[in-house]
Amino acid sequence: MLNLSATLIGFLSFVAVVLFICVMAYRNADRLEAFLERKFQKRASRHNGGPK
Repeated sequence: MLNLSATLIGFLSFVAVVLFICVMAYRNADRLEAFLERKFQKRASRHNGGPK
């Protein structure tokens, strides 16, 4: 039988890591949005026939 405390520690560690990643992404959301906007704006302009 699995050791319940080891399973609980593993699950809580996983939840903590996912939560940490979400918090860091939320804190850096403005920079991330600006980066993605610059990156995909160039691609979108080529597919839409260029800037007008």
